[in-house]
Amino acid sequence: MLFMTTYRTRPGESVEQANRLMEIFGKRGAEPGTIAHYVRVDGSGGVVIADTDDVMSMYEGTLAYTEYLDFDIVPIVSIDDAVGPLLSSLQDRAV
Repeated sequence: MLFMTTYRTRPGESVEQANRLMEIFGKRGAEPGTIAHYVRVDGSGGVVIADTDDVMSMYEGTLAYTEYLDFDIVPIVSIDDAVGPLLSSLQDRAV
């Protein structure tokens, strides 16, 4: 299953907190199933796309960073997979 995780740093983060966050990331590395990881150019957070069925692993990864980051994790589908159901839904509404 695909998931999109958006994360944001917390306002007022100290240099020490930022260094600790980077230490944790350096030790943990990419979370299992990570396909892509992008950071916002304004430095306020990023987005991770992951393909995994191991939700507990995602939960553990989130817990490792909750002291420093706020998360929003949602299941997603590719546009190719979404078009068929979307068109069916639109067709059903038109009847």
